[in-house]
Amino acid sequence: MNKIDWGYLFGMALQTVPEPRKVARDVFAFPAPRSALWLMLALLLVSMTFLAVISSILFPVDAAEMGALLGDDQMAPAFTSPIVTGMVQASTAVASVWAIFWIGRAAGGTGTFDQALLTVIWLHFVLFILQLGILALGLFAPGLALLLTLMSFVMTFWLLSHFIAEMHGFRSAGSVFAAIMMVLLVLAVVMSLLLAMLGLGVTMDTGSGGM
Repeated sequence: MNKIDWGYLFGMALQTVPEPRKVARDVFAFPAPRSALWLMLALLLVSMTFLAVISSILFPVDAAEMGALLGDDQMAPAFTSPIVTGMVQASTAVASVWAIFWIGRAAGGTGTFDQALLTVIWLHFVLFILQLGILALGLFAPGLALLLTLMSFVMTFWLLSHFIAEMHGFRSAGSVFAAIMMVLLVLAVVMSLLLAMLGLGVTMDTGSGGM
């Protein structure tokens, strides 16, 4: 990465989709101290939260509808708040850096912590570009915005699997994807148990009637 400018980075972001492992090698070669990398991640997270605030203003979500969807009216404000969303996103990003490094190492990988940090930074940079596109399309083509949102969800796992495979020297990105799904499944089960223990699980209203 000899030339750093927005045009160059945008071109790399586009190239990431068809050639993720090649771009991963270029990203991992980026020379920067760890403190600068953490600052880059923080700036990206703040920028994405700012976009989420703008999106919530342009396309407000009804808390009552969200409460009905979640089955818990008290939890709805948290899910509709872009600030809370940003905090959750930041916590997830930091946890992802450590998980990519330690789990990969435990599986026999050779990646470094800085490479894990660069992986999360680049993933969020690509998602930031997609978020800009989703916001723009939402103004005049909501259907395309929804399609791009779904594509960004799939792309997240596509890029993450290839970057982790390249970082740790794994041959198959498919195996990495399967491992990611397994980890997410375990985390979902653990979170469900914790929420149930705290009494925050979804409650079922059976009504006052009976058979």
